[in-house]
Amino acid sequence: MSEYANKKTCGAFIAAVFAMQGFNILCGGIVAHIVSSAFDHALNAPPYSANRAASLPPQADYVWRIILMVGAIPAALTYYWRMKMPETARYTVLVANNKKQAREDMAKVLADVKQLEEI
Repeated sequence: MSEYANKKTCGAFIAAVFAMQGFNILCGGIVAHIVSSAFDHALNAPPYSANRAASLPPQADYVWRIILMVGAIPAALTYYWRMKMPETARYTVLVANNKKQAREDMAKVLADVKQLEEI
């Protein structure tokens, strides 16, 4: 996205990308805590010190799988949105050698930017 940003907002785009890393780490910990707590309350397993064999029921194996699936959702959405995003005009002209497509893509981007500036 920073390729499409103007000089004023380019730094904000880059800062938002890096800020989301910390936010996602925080959200991952919260999701892991919620899922593991839900399984802990639902299964009512005895503590490890009381009964080693019964403290880990077979259903507990689903905890990490659910956490992994929840974490895959943002990655899948990012992949989908990236596939829908047009290439930069520079790539389209120099590598793909398609000036017409580059003009069309940049017209869309500039129209979207103009609409955002009007808001």
